[in-house]
Amino acid sequence: GESPPPEAPPAPHPPCARRDRETHRSGAREPGRVYREGRSAHGMPPRAAAVVALLGLLAAPRAAEAQVAGTNTAGTAGGFRTLVLVDDVAVAATHSGFLGDLKGLGHEISLFDATTPEVVLSRYGEYLYDNVLVLGSLVDEFGGFTVQELLTFVGDGGNLFVGFSGSPSALLRELLEDVGVDVDGEGTAVMDHFRFHPALDTTRQHTAVVSSSSPVSSRVLGGFDAAATPVAFRGVGHAVDDENILAVRFLTGNPTSYSAAASSSPHSMPDGAGTEVSLVTGIQARNNARVVVAGSTDMLSNAFLAAEGVGNRAFAREVARWCFRGRAVLRFRDVVHHKSDGEAPDVMLHEKERPDLPTTLYPDPEITKNSLVYRIKDEIMFRFYLEEWNGETWEPFITDDVQLEFVMLDPYVRTNMTADADGLYTGIFTAPDKYGVFKFRVLYRRPGWSVVKIEKTVAVRPFKHNEYERFIPAAFPYYASSFSMMAGFFVLSVVLLFSDDRS
Repeated sequence: GESPPPEAPPAPHPPCARRDRETHRSGAREPGRVYREGRSAHGMPPRAAAVVALLGLLAAPRAAEAQVAGTNTAGTAGGFRTLVLVDDVAVAATHSGFLGDLKGLGHEISLFDATTPEVVLSRYGEYLYDNVLVLGSLVDEFGGFTVQELLTFVGDGGNLFVGFSGSPSALLRELLEDVGVDVDGEGTAVMDHFRFHPALDTTRQHTAVVSSSSPVSSRVLGGFDAAATPVAFRGVGHAVDDENILAVRFLTGNPTSYSAAASSSPHSMPDGAGTEVSLVTGIQARNNARVVVAGSTDMLSNAFLAAEGVGNRAFAREVARWCFRGRAVLRFRDVVHHKSDGEAPDVMLHEKERPDLPTTLYPDPEITKNSLVYRIKDEIMFRFYLEEWNGETWEPFITDDVQLEFVMLDPYVRTNMTADADGLYTGIFTAPDKYGVFKFRVLYRRPGWSVVKIEKTVAVRPFKHNEYERFIPAAFPYYASSFSMMAGFFVLSVVLLFSDDRS
């Protein structure tokens, strides 16, 4: 009948929250720490722990945004939780330079064999990683998830880097076909008998190609220019559709390169030739998630990174930074539009007091009262800030090819916008002589850069009856003809009334 003794107060929070998450995920328990059934590791009831977890998500909006399925990641820098899946754990030693560069960029590397069943992408509806890096041609299965789950991860804003050499497995071919990349046939390799690296060409088949062909702007890769610093490549080529607006070709073959099997006849048709052979390609998904396909894991190895006369280390680092959204990420903010004289646009319906009507719980008619309205022939100004993520902070993004459109089904106005040193873009135009519902639209899509899309809806109305000019200059001839007719009628009336018929 005695009441139970009071419980001891919960243990204080440890200094590192990451250790708690890892302990929770692995199921391990720290020695000397009190755990109670039905309670969290800190002694809180499950419902209270859930509330605390929710508050944590609200306190970290950047992390929460990455967990929402289908979230558009435009203007969002990438995360640093990176899962590395390999077909041989020896990759940790042969590619230590590349993995070390990722750590230098701030990434938290978790390296596993690809077939490990305990490796999953999400738990309890929350993704455990921001990026996935797959290295190896022999990856024939993912132990803890499927290809479709990996594609869903990309669709939810995650980033994917796939590197392979030799003949990729059927699993990797299926994955790459789903992202729009067609890998060359079995047993093929990229060769170049005029531009190859003698020290790296161990097979004497001229497969250690030195390429200086990079169609993408060097600004996307942080100033790296393959034309000035070529890149060594030994692996398999691939192809992407020329009409694929999502593809970014970072490295292609030289005009003298071709993709074929080393044992094939010299008279046989190669799988690809010249700059049509893609070596490293990026895919900018429609939600601004990113995928990179590299047909060579050797180009990321320590031997290639340390080779003389090539810039593999800088190239690999910048491509990985791009893939994990640490480079070429744009965002917009502070979108403003008004008349050029600074006057704000009118609203669709003004609120009116109705003291004669009784209070009702029924809502007002479904009409957008706060819709902004301009008048035809108004001079309108549209402004916003455009910024670029440089890896540490947001800085102004200055360019001269941003266009503003004023659209009702089709663009009625299209004009270039000007930018100042702070990245403030301004466009001024005259509203068309057409009334209806219009959209301000800015769609900035350039290879390698995240897509910027701005849409704001407004209405354009005609002149009110009391807004026309009192006397329209174009009507002066009609005014003159009317008054001249009246004057003539008056004169004719006087003549007829006061003239004498006998005279």
